[in-house]
Amino acid sequence: MLELSNKLRDALPEGADPFEWFLQGGGEVHRHVKNRLTYEVHLGELHFYVKRHLGCGWGEVLKEWYRLRKPVVSARTEWQGAAILAAAGVRVPKVLGKGERGRYPHAIESFVVLDALEDCETLEHFKDGWMDYTGPRWVTLKRALIDEVARMGQTMHRQGINHRDFYINHFLINRDLIRNWQPGQPIPLNLIDLHRVQHRPQVPQRWLVKDLASLLFSAMDVGLTSADTARYLRIYLGADWKASLRKHTKLWQAIIQRAIKLYHRFHGKAPKLPRLLQL
Repeated sequence: MLELSNKLRDALPEGADPFEWFLQGGGEVHRHVKNRLTYEVHLGELHFYVKRHLGCGWGEVLKEWYRLRKPVVSARTEWQGAAILAAAGVRVPKVLGKGERGRYPHAIESFVVLDALEDCETLEHFKDGWMDYTGPRWVTLKRALIDEVARMGQTMHRQGINHRDFYINHFLINRDLIRNWQPGQPIPLNLIDLHRVQHRPQVPQRWLVKDLASLLFSAMDVGLTSADTARYLRIYLGADWKASLRKHTKLWQAIIQRAIKLYHRFHGKAPKLPRLLQL
């Protein structure tokens, strides 16, 4: 299976076999883990990222099955995740091309080509002073970003979609847009790293806990207050967020406890939580 946009096909070197060209990994490498490689390419007027998967072997497949987890053996999960989220109304990078060959899960070769999001910053370093935002200006921006992250999470989860890597460093935004942003303007965040996205009629509790705990853990050092937390919950849970919080206390306790464990494992100390999260 091979699908390329016209612009991408026309940009490839003359006579090149598209499948072999993308599998060669000829670009700036950003990540290389086992059988997966992510690299960046400038080709003519195009700027894109390629995620390449080579055969992972039966050992990896069997290990994931033994853990009752579906193994990620192809870039197909990335382009399917992008399609699912885009259809749900969540901003994601545009898929410019995709390819897959092989019958057996341990030996599939595949790639997906994603349009580059130009001059973007992740929310990983999001805190007072980020992008020269300080004081009241910073507080206003923080509130707007909290609103948008909450809306994106609500949109996903209400439609039965979970991300499985739902950390703030997987939210991207254009730097110029932030520098020139004014209160009241939209903040178009893009969600990336989509190869673990799952879609069901309803998100199972274990995956809801994982998504929300991951998000909370990754935001614990950005200076969250109880007011910030209430703001997020009011959008994510709706106008009756207080009643929902009381009704599902055990769920939110599980989310907070998992986030605390992640923080302690990563930083070797306990986090400082807003009073509202001290359930």
